[in-house]
Amino acid sequence: MRSLTQYRRIVQVAAVAVLLLLNACAPGGNSDAGPAPSKPVSTGVGSEPVTLKLLVNSGVDVPFYTALGELFHAKYDNVTVKVENQDYATLTTTIARILAGSNVPDLVRVSQLGNLIEDRLLTSLDPYAKTYGWDQWPQSQFASTRVGPDGKQRGTGALYAAGAGFGLTGVYYNKALAQRIGMTRPPATVAEFGQLLAKAKDAGLQPIMINGKDGGSVYPLQNLVMSSAGDAQAVQDWNYAKPGASIDNPATVKAATTLQRWGQDGYLPADVNDIDQTRAPAEFVKGNGVFFPSGNWQAPGLDKAGAGEFGFFLFPPGEAGGPSYAMTAAANLGIPAKSPNADVAAAFLDFVQTNQQARQATVTLGGLVPAGPSNASAPTAPQGSAVAATVSAFQELLTSNGLVGFMADATASIHVNSLIPQTQLLLAGKTTPEAYAAKVQSDYERDLGQ
Repeated sequence: MRSLTQYRRIVQVAAVAVLLLLNACAPGGNSDAGPAPSKPVSTGVGSEPVTLKLLVNSGVDVPFYTALGELFHAKYDNVTVKVENQDYATLTTTIARILAGSNVPDLVRVSQLGNLIEDRLLTSLDPYAKTYGWDQWPQSQFASTRVGPDGKQRGTGALYAAGAGFGLTGVYYNKALAQRIGMTRPPATVAEFGQLLAKAKDAGLQPIMINGKDGGSVYPLQNLVMSSAGDAQAVQDWNYAKPGASIDNPATVKAATTLQRWGQDGYLPADVNDIDQTRAPAEFVKGNGVFFPSGNWQAPGLDKAGAGEFGFFLFPPGEAGGPSYAMTAAANLGIPAKSPNADVAAAFLDFVQTNQQARQATVTLGGLVPAGPSNASAPTAPQGSAVAATVSAFQELLTSNGLVGFMADATASIHVNSLIPQTQLLLAGKTTPEAYAAKVQSDYERDLGQ
């Protein structure tokens, strides 16, 4: 088991990750912020019965937030937390309509803020941050959810969301199957990874299991872009709408070429575009896949399915000894402007970041590195577990400055309307790598009104 000192350091530096991502400071409130609470905020939850409705992504979010809700109810027995869910793509598409409607949740999982800020559909959390003392915590952890009034510039402006912890992407592997193909250590380069994929194919194994239906195939695509470039700056600039940012470049074309070739060579499932984020881990657990590119939110489920059977490594660089990169983002919840229980919702946000049991659940159930104050309790994870491996990888990347935002979060619609369909077309052989790079960039500029 990792030492308490190691995990405390992880907790203390986790918040710094977002600052490294943004290369920007996180200032305080903004006078042009979206709706603030209509009355002075309170840290109490009252004594009257309350049903706090959470709307989150389907899959691993559901048991995770259900568990957090039960812990919250144990402390505040008048509050019942009801967890509802939609799949990621659907929620991303429908969230604005839901928040503008009449049946509005109290907390909602938000990945892209964009038009939600411009249309004033989320409550500014600045008053709660001041009341609860979040403004005394490391502010870098809130930087990605501070947004200017135009809904585009991130890292500045009012605070609109907070989360229990941070995600991280990489590659899971089945230890027994990896041993069968002669893997004794994680691949040092993309080329070495490709050699392992070829060995898996020759051994009659499925080299990679991945969910192309709802965007899992975008993860290796982004990693290949950064590995091809040997640097993540162009992707970072694109993620945060830096003027002139573009991914219509040789690195993206090379990455798309590699991913398309992996599909043609049978390294990806034949029906990759029909596999979703529920089926992919289930197939991987059954042994249908030596490798599974995904995020740390999968780690608890893999450990439960087979303790010690699955490992995790960071996506390899293009050149030996080169930098490794991983995508990260906070598991953010926002309070809708129409939330009927905003004070209770804010109390829940504070609870999941500060309560010792909730923080432990963030690691063991959510697979996430906890957010919160730097002096908060340090969670633990069993040695040799997939969870421990992902947390260790997070710490490694903090040291190397290798954490990067998701291309999927660059604009409110880029993932659903461009990255997913264009990557599906790429894997189906219905678009070229050059056309792929040009189309995604064109869609990005359309989203930003450029």
